[in-house]
Amino acid sequence: MATEMHRARRTPTPTIKTLAEMTGYSIATISKALRESPVVAPATRDIIYKAAREVGYQANARGMALRTGKSFQAAVLMPVTAARDYEWDGVEYTQTLSGISQALDGTDYRMSVHVIRDAADGADAARRIVDQGLADGLIFSGILADDPRIDLLVAEDFPFVSMGRCRGDLNYAHVDIDNEWAAHAATARLIAGGHRRIALVNPERRLSYALDRIDGFVRAFREAGLEAPMDLIAEGDLSTHFGRQTVIDFLQLDDAPTAFVCINESTTLGVLSGLGSLGRQVGVDVDVIAYDDINVSAYFTPPITTFYQPIEVLGRTLGQFLLRRMEGEDPDALRQVFRPTLIARQPDNLGGRLIQS
Repeated sequence: MATEMHRARRTPTPTIKTLAEMTGYSIATISKALRESPVVAPATRDIIYKAAREVGYQANARGMALRTGKSFQAAVLMPVTAARDYEWDGVEYTQTLSGISQALDGTDYRMSVHVIRDAADGADAARRIVDQGLADGLIFSGILADDPRIDLLVAEDFPFVSMGRCRGDLNYAHVDIDNEWAAHAATARLIAGGHRRIALVNPERRLSYALDRIDGFVRAFREAGLEAPMDLIAEGDLSTHFGRQTVIDFLQLDDAPTAFVCINESTTLGVLSGLGSLGRQVGVDVDVIAYDDINVSAYFTPPITTFYQPIEVLGRTLGQFLLRRMEGEDPDALRQVFRPTLIARQPDNLGGRLIQS
């Protein structure tokens, strides 16, 4: 008796007939829309898809995936370091995923996250996704100067959007920061303030944006008629420890730097820690300019000058571009390079000479 009452109260599984009753369209029209037939107007199809989502038409959606050959999955490769005691790991990726999720909201696509350890693991994951049809499109970051993932996906004509650009001459959708411009602007600002020994706290050169940063750093010195201090380019894993150790090592030099350009918030925190441990004050003994994408630099002590670009905006643009790419849009139309905004919190001068931003 109780079992029969329970069955009676259960919500029936939605069917095509359910969708017909909800929308007022015929069963034939509903069926054609779910098969993505071109005879159904896009506006009608959108109404039917919306109704399907509202009633949880999941079983039928899987059938639609089989009929159309689509997985309705948007894959994201998320790097996670295998190193122990690594600070700051994954902080930026949380907001990147949030932005992508916002772009996919209200569509039939769901995000699937594939954790990878390094570039080689990422290339293997990309190959599996393509070969096994695990997703209809792919987003990834950490772009190498010569990136095998981009080579593979371009050759396969598989929809993807990269966060960053490789150095090859290939046509693909991407979202990026103008890293060359940012490094140039930060370095030029410090040079204008009287600094000549400027350190660049940078990632390893195998990464494409690391080379972009070096290009901008060198260009600023060249335009000022000066020789760039290549001995003050530090390359590492961008951890807080790396930033701290860079300061400690560089300030032991006979011709020590008087300013630092930092690649991210984590290294900046380490630089500030290293300066504090040596009794040096930002804005008095040494100047620091950072790049920030999660809006934490205002809370550093002291607050420092920053080039700021919200990473959530980047993530949302990545998701929007991927949706358009999966619809067949030409990748040439899906390229955007952001220039971060300067937030001046320190004068970045040497010897008390205030410079203008």
